[in-house]
Amino acid sequence: MADTMDARVFSMMQEGVPLKSYIKTILGKVYVTVLNPENNTPEGLILEGDPRKSEEGCIIDIWSEKEDVFFKRSKNNKSHLELGILIEYKRQGPREPTEEEKANTLPDEEIINLLNSKFFILQSSVNKTTSEATLFRFLSIARDLDKSEKIIKFLEGRLASIQMGE
Repeated sequence: MADTMDARVFSMMQEGVPLKSYIKTILGKVYVTVLNPENNTPEGLILEGDPRKSEEGCIIDIWSEKEDVFFKRSKNNKSHLELGILIEYKRQGPREPTEEEKANTLPDEEIINLLNSKFFILQSSVNKTTSEATLFRFLSIARDLDKSEKIIKFLEGRLASIQMGE
């Protein structure tokens, strides 16, 4: 497999980031011909499913320029593209975590850094945290570091407000 497949294409496939993707636009099944990236042989595939829901069965991924040229020149694919039965599709990349998600998944080192920072910086970060588990970690580490009563009371108050459903 590795000797016939380009290392760059193999890497893209492992990361799940295709060069291009195409989606069918009709509810019926659509037959397409693709170039198999592992052995460079033509292969027929049937796309099926509901394209309005962007189901995986409706989408075909293209991993290299060579595959894309083959895909566009293949007789049945060419007519599908001309008629609008197949269109180029932009996959959604991995989304960035929100501030709340970042605050809820802090590593211990980051919690220690926040506990050792200025109070308003700690307060800002803790107020973004909505996870009881993360707040318990803050509280436990603060106690282990013998932090001031002010910090301990603040953390306990935030934890209580989360537990009460704010």
